[in-house]
Amino acid sequence: MSIISSSPNRKNSPSVITFGENSSVQHWGIVRMAGADFFPSSFQIKHKDVVIYIDPVGIKDGEKADFILLTHTHPDHFSTKDIKALLKPETMFVCAKKVTPKLGKFDRPIHEVKPGNRLEFSEFTCEAVAAYNTKPAFLGFIYMHPKSAENVGFVLTLSDGLRIYHAGDTHHIPEMDEISEIDLALLPVGGQNFVMEAEEAALFCNQLKPKLAVPIHFQMKNEQVATTFVEKLSEDIPSKFMH
Repeated sequence: MSIISSSPNRKNSPSVITFGENSSVQHWGIVRMAGADFFPSSFQIKHKDVVIYIDPVGIKDGEKADFILLTHTHPDHFSTKDIKALLKPETMFVCAKKVTPKLGKFDRPIHEVKPGNRLEFSEFTCEAVAAYNTKPAFLGFIYMHPKSAENVGFVLTLSDGLRIYHAGDTHHIPEMDEISEIDLALLPVGGQNFVMEAEEAALFCNQLKPKLAVPIHFQMKNEQVATTFVEKLSEDIPSKFMH
């Protein structure tokens, strides 16, 4: 049985950001996970006729996917039910190495990536970037996202030049300091040594200087972390809530 279900607090319609005439980024809102309302790291990116999903979870009536990108295997990022619903014969996967064994049942092409890899497709380029914890979450030594797992985030560059950074689950790590010229930054702020704390994410974002920042990956009972992230941003960095 899935631990993911629709939240009673979910909006009736998805939240969408449009970029010019050809590109949009969409989120489906809050989901219920393990008894808590949660804002997941799940997005659809549409560019011209290409439909890309990153970590699809809790998707409602989504268009079929040309590409499904997966950062790691945790259930708030990897949903077999959602993946199955989004597949068409031509769907391709791009994923971190530990995701690959979970995808064989779907019988679709898989592009396995490690941090530093770059893939070029007809309408976009996909760069895999490191995503890991620098602080243990449990018992002083257990890392939820260890560096050795080679989980990833993604930098997508669309054919019109739009650059989107989806950080995955990570603290602020040295590899992120190499990222630049981002139009939209999707940054986790939920803390608890699973991902960046709000203040940590804001400090990084102020360094990155994206044209738009969106806080992601937090429980709604701790929604203040998203507000804190926005409050700590430089005045010249606009932000948007998508829940």
